[in-house]
Amino acid sequence: MASKTPVGFIGLGNMGSPMARNLLRNGYPVIGTDVFPESRKELRDLGAQVFDTPAEVAEKADRIITMLPSSPNVIEVYTGANGILKKVKKGTLLIDSSTIDPAVSRQMAAAADKTGAVFMDAPVSGEGTARHMDRADLIQSERRMDPTVVCNGSTPG
Repeated sequence: MASKTPVGFIGLGNMGSPMARNLLRNGYPVIGTDVFPESRKELRDLGAQVFDTPAEVAEKADRIITMLPSSPNVIEVYTGANGILKKVKKGTLLIDSSTIDPAVSRQMAAAADKTGAVFMDAPVSGEGTARHMDRADLIQSERRMDPTVVCNGSTPG
């Protein structure tokens, strides 16, 4: 069996930690970070590779899921001094599962586009998916992320 592609995961709090654990449980190597060292340690203890900054995660993964508590957190994680977009590789799929202001999602999509990355708005609220992408981008992104999202959303066993 082929090895699974590593998944970056940023935001290991109440929502993100169970999602990252589901990925690990389903055989995906997880490369993660969180602002709280104790959250990083918990994930490291489960077998994930853990780094201090979102930029470091972006250097190592070509699929990155973010699960953050607010719009300002998303802006900082994507565009801050040590943000994802400082080191993201062209073609990286960025899946934001944070439930935030749609205007911020549009800003992050535009910023990601300038780097050659693909931003997908996939809030856990169930409100919608990828409303900031055209149909061709959506189809391409769905093909790349389907197994990841299926595992990401699975209920812990």
